[in-house]
Amino acid sequence: MAHHPDAFVTLTRVSVELSHRDAVLQILREIVALDAEEPGTLVQTVQVDSTRPGDIWLYELWASKAALDLHRENGSTLRTRLAPLVSAPFEVVSCEPLFGHGLDLEALVHGSS
Repeated sequence: MAHHPDAFVTLTRVSVELSHRDAVLQILREIVALDAEEPGTLVQTVQVDSTRPGDIWLYELWASKAALDLHRENGSTLRTRLAPLVSAPFEVVSCEPLFGHGLDLEALVHGSS
């Protein structure tokens, strides 16, 4: 397993009008498919908030800052399509991955077993 000592997580909230949600989700599906080809995009999930259905949450685990930069460059055309459908600027929080259940973050990021 490859280890990524520079890895980090971003949690992103995308706020949209309900009338645009399906279109936004379709573009996000395209972005996820594109990102599956990027070796530095380690995990990526899309969720709809159950209490605020106009909020879409993204969980992404990146191998490095360079991986995130490549992601932004690769998806620029798709994000241009996404921009007019989004109600507010993306809210992005960066985190250091430590541990969890279902995905061995510690082993993936730090090489622990």
